[in-house]
Amino acid sequence: MREFQLTVQNRPGSFAKVAAALAEVGVGIEVAAGMGRRGEGLIRIVADDPGKARKVLRSLGVSFEEKEVLVVNVGSHPRELAGVLDRLANAGVNVESVYAAVGKNKLVLAVDHLERAKEILQTKEP
Repeated sequence: MREFQLTVQNRPGSFAKVAAALAEVGVGIEVAAGMGRRGEGLIRIVADDPGKARKVLRSLGVSFEEKEVLVVNVGSHPRELAGVLDRLANAGVNVESVYAAVGKNKLVLAVDHLERAKEILQTKEP
């Protein structure tokens, strides 16, 4: 999956403008996370159509970075998140960001060694 990390002004309507422009061309936001800091808003989204999302963001003049991220299915067991993070840490993979898709039991992970993380998480725990 592709994650878009946007930097917008931290004021009412900044994210709404982006979400509306994406919706206007039929792009759905699968997962989103955001936070404001020092007058800026940092928003991370995973869209269902990265190509269209990229075009929309460029047309809006929104500053963004794009990267491949992992989307991991996790259960509702209290130890699931800790288990995923432990496995990555033990393999020397640093998690740069993590956020969850509400109600979908999916976890989005941006990591420093993507291919290694994929290998680790595709392997069953001993």
